[in-house]
Amino acid sequence: MKRKPSVPILALCLALLILLTAGTAVHARMGFHRAPADAGFFSGGDDYDYDPGDWSSSGDSWSSDDSWSSGDSWSSSSSSSSGSGSPIFSVIVLIIIVILVIRSKRGGKKGSKTGSGGVYRPTGTTRTISPQQSAAVANQIRVHDPFFTEAEMREKVANLYVNMQSCWERQDWEPMRAHLTDDLFSQMGRQLNELVTRGQINKMERIAVMDVSLMSFHQDEQFDNLTLRLQTRLVDYTIDRRTGKVVSGDPKREKFMTYDWTMIRTLGTQTAALGLEQKDKAISFNCPHCGAPIDLTQSARCAYCDSIVKATEFDWVLSKIRGVAQRTV
Repeated sequence: MKRKPSVPILALCLALLILLTAGTAVHARMGFHRAPADAGFFSGGDDYDYDPGDWSSSGDSWSSDDSWSSGDSWSSSSSSSSGSGSPIFSVIVLIIIVILVIRSKRGGKKGSKTGSGGVYRPTGTTRTISPQQSAAVANQIRVHDPFFTEAEMREKVANLYVNMQSCWERQDWEPMRAHLTDDLFSQMGRQLNELVTRGQINKMERIAVMDVSLMSFHQDEQFDNLTLRLQTRLVDYTIDRRTGKVVSGDPKREKFMTYDWTMIRTLGTQTAALGLEQKDKAISFNCPHCGAPIDLTQSARCAYCDSIVKATEFDWVLSKIRGVAQRTV
């Protein structure tokens, strides 16, 4: 008696047949990236929750030129890879997707866990950083920097998050140059250009930073490295620039986002002995190239000699971003 092929195999054969007959037309329609949303493409249509635990002071694999750190694996780098024009690439990707679906169904029947291999599922594992841990990290920094305060750092990061989302929505990324490392600034700038090219605007409303906690601190040969966890809330959706029509997201739903940020500054840099009220004001520095005053709160480019001034020589700048969790309500 002949054995009938299983349903997954039939589905795979049918999918391959469709791809081979449709050719590059199907390939051109396949978009392997999340719906672009929030600065860096960290939010999206599907909720997720992934927290592997404490970041150690060594072996940290998340860097400002890492694809996940800036969301490139879901956006610009994905489009460049999938834009090779070969239907074979689509066939391979589809085979992988079908295999993963089959395995997840089998695993569900056996009661096994899913989410390994970088496919992050909501698991409720995101940890809350205790006030005691945050205060302990601040004390660790004060050993090297006596005037560092936890309150000032939390306020700095919260303001930076709000300003970043604002620049992203306005599609004016230049003001972020003074607050991000060169690599991260360039990567996120490329992602923003992708939105501009598509003729889309990422709208963000009712932004609120609910909590900022200090997670860990360490020094390497060049920099102080401070990792913080951000808990935020916002309404996040994307519209067509010409028609104003919503193309992704939902203007009636809120997203609760969790991020891990790493801020860096040049080793040996210390906090100025000023009160918080004075630090709210613009602080001017001298350009190391021509000596002219430069306001790093506005730009990292000298208005006199047009040189780029590295803000890490004066203050903390954002080096890494990791999306940890998203919950939509």
